[in-house]
Amino acid sequence: MIRVIVNYGKIMKRVKHKYAVPIAVARRAEELEDFGRPKLDPETVKKAGDKITVAMKELEDGKIRIRNEEMLKILTPKVK
Repeated sequence: MIRVIVNYGKIMKRVKHKYAVPIAVARRAEELEDFGRPKLDPETVKKAGDKITVAMKELEDGKIRIRNEEMLKILTPKVK
């Protein structure tokens, strides 16, 4: 079975805060579960197999973006 490979490094180049990725992916996966339609081609969706992988691939490809990313700065620990 051919699976979709998600390049997390590519996602991190686009997203400034690493804590934003799981939050955004979880919310997008919930949307896909409830009523959302994937923004990827049907063949990629079929290969992905699950909603989390579809959401990760959408984020990697720039099909979805994170709004209010600046608000996520509060999640970044202040370590000295």
